Amino acid sequence: MARINWTTKVASTTFTTITQSLSFNVGRASYFDTWNGNTVTFTVRNNTGQAAAINQGDLITIGNDLSLISLYFYVVEVTFQDQISAAENTATITGVDAIGQILQFPISGEPGTYTNALDQVSALMNQLAPFNPPYPDPSPVPGRAIVETSFTETTIGQRIVDLILTENSTFYYDGQTLVFRPSSAPGSISWNFGPTTVAGSVIYDTLVRKYPNANYPNNVRVTSTTNGTKTATVTGIYRRNYERNVLLTGSTQQQDQANYYANTLSDDDQLYLDVKMTDASNTSAKCANVLDDISAMVGKRVSVSYTPPGGAATSGWFVIEGASVSAIPGITTFSFSLSPQKIYDLFTLDSSTFGILDTNRLGW
Repeated sequence: MARINWTTKVASTTFTTITQSLSFNVGRASYFDTWNGNTVTFTVRNNTGQAAAINQGDLITIGNDLSLISLYFYVVEVTFQDQISAAENTATITGVDAIGQILQFPISGEPGTYTNALDQVSALMNQLAPFNPPYPDPSPVPGRAIVETSFTETTIGQRIVDLILTENSTFYYDGQTLVFRPSSAPGSISWNFGPTTVAGSVIYDTLVRKYPNANYPNNVRVTSTTNGTKTATVTGIYRRNYERNVLLTGSTQQQDQANYYANTLSDDDQLYLDVKMTDASNTSAKCANVLDDISAMVGKRVSVSYTPPGGAATSGWFVIEGASVSAIPGITTFSFSLSPQKIYDLFTLDSSTFGILDTNRLGW
């Protein structure tokens, strides 16, 4: 079975041989969490002051021996655990990715007037010259949400997060660019999850199925500065609330979005999954497949095979919301958060009564 060997570097200094533990995340913990950037934490031996020269903002590079993919973060904190015996001294380095960085970057107004969310993201990115690496210029998509162009002082990062929520979109950070995925039927990754009985699958160690709970809100409130709050409710025995702040300017579009969330998210036949796997349960080739997609898999769909107790073998498509990775010498554990495809599997419905034109959103 496989064993992933991780590499850690801060600026130009390599800490691989003295790293005691490593953890990082990509994406978000669930569909109902907001975006706040990816984070990394790793602990190194510091018996001779090896971590003394690390500075805030230094570039952290996380790599491995099975894939060419690297993950990039920026140092935000270093803590030193000084023990009675100097030989036991350690240091813990914490970092955030580009979204985490720009959440700290202030902006007092829009750099102009833009007709859709991706245009606005593009303009905001152009203000990020102090940050490395470069950021892309997203191409406008006709018919996307028309969003507010004036707002009170906030940060560029928060504004981009608000735009992502408004578009019901996802993003990923590949260490060079921030890539935004629009609200549309998601593409698939090249591998799938399954038990040992499903040939070719990435083998999971545990699978948690989550049925009706707070994941199925039926009382929705969608709020914007321009239109105030629009509500939608689906009749049910229990009332479960869900609130989302958006940047929409169109009252009808905002109400249709509230209706869409209420009708789609309250469907308690939909299944959410938490999937855990380890490198030790898989081959090097399977681990390499996962690692190749680790930065770009958020917002893509994956097939999962499982057999409920007393039931028949089944499989289904799920969208990856995010993953956390934890590594100590000898083993790496991956934990994935998956949502039902239905909440992303949208399509354009050219009807002003039953859909929102050119936005891939149902209005009922």
